[in-house]
Formats: sequence, C-alpha cells, structure tokens
Amino acid sequence: MTAHAQAFLESQSLCDQLLARLQQAIPKLRRSSTQGSCGLYQEGRTRFAYVYHSKTKSQIEIWCRGDVEDLKRHDQELGVMPRPRQRSGWEKSFPARFRVYRADQLSAAATLLVKVSYPASTNTSRA
Repeated sequence: MTAHAQAFLESQSLCDQLLARLQQAIPKLRRSSTQGSCGLYQEGRTRFAYVYHSKTKSQIEIWCRGDVEDLKRHDQELGVMPRPRQRSGWEKSFPARFRVYRADQLSAAATLLVKVSYPASTNTSRA
C-alpha cells in the first residue's frame, strides 16, 4: 500500500490539490506513489519534488530540487528549510523542504515548485 493511500484524509487531499495546481502549469505532470512518498515529475524528466504525508495530521512535507537561496527568494510564506548538511546523491539533489498545513498555502507551494524546483529537474530522454 502506498504512503498516499495510508495518509490522513486531509493530508491526501493536500497532495491531490497540489498535484491539480501543478498540472495547470506543467504539461504531462505525473505522480508516482510509493511506500514512502509521492514523487512529482513531468514525463521525460527527473522528479523535482517528493511529497511526504502525515498519518495523523492535515499536512504534507515537500522535499524539492533547486538552489536553496533561490528557493528562499521565491518563498512567500512557507518557511523553506535547508538540509542541515548536504551530503551526496538524493540529499544533495533535494536540498530543502517546506510544509503545507492548509489549502490556502497551496498556491504559494505550487508557485515555488514551478519557478524553482521544476526547472532544476533534468531531461531523461537521450537525443
């Protein structure tokens, strides 16, 4: 069973609403639900964000790609938090996180992801 399916109903709803907002700005956006999170990506590109759900609260935590300073510059109200230490691999590729607690924060979250994290994802097709 996926993390999305096991999440608190309001946590699922926040993830679904975020996906819907992002789909308006990013063509062919997909969500890949796993046992740990929902990965967000455009077909043919790497994942630009991972959504972690809560089993008991109305919230989601989003780990995202992008330069930390750029993420902070575009942060309107979400409180982007950089990773304490950047190591390698996944930790380096997803250097920051933020939380969404309410539906009225989804616009700011979608804007941040579209402006900073999505452009930081790379094309996976070989030309």
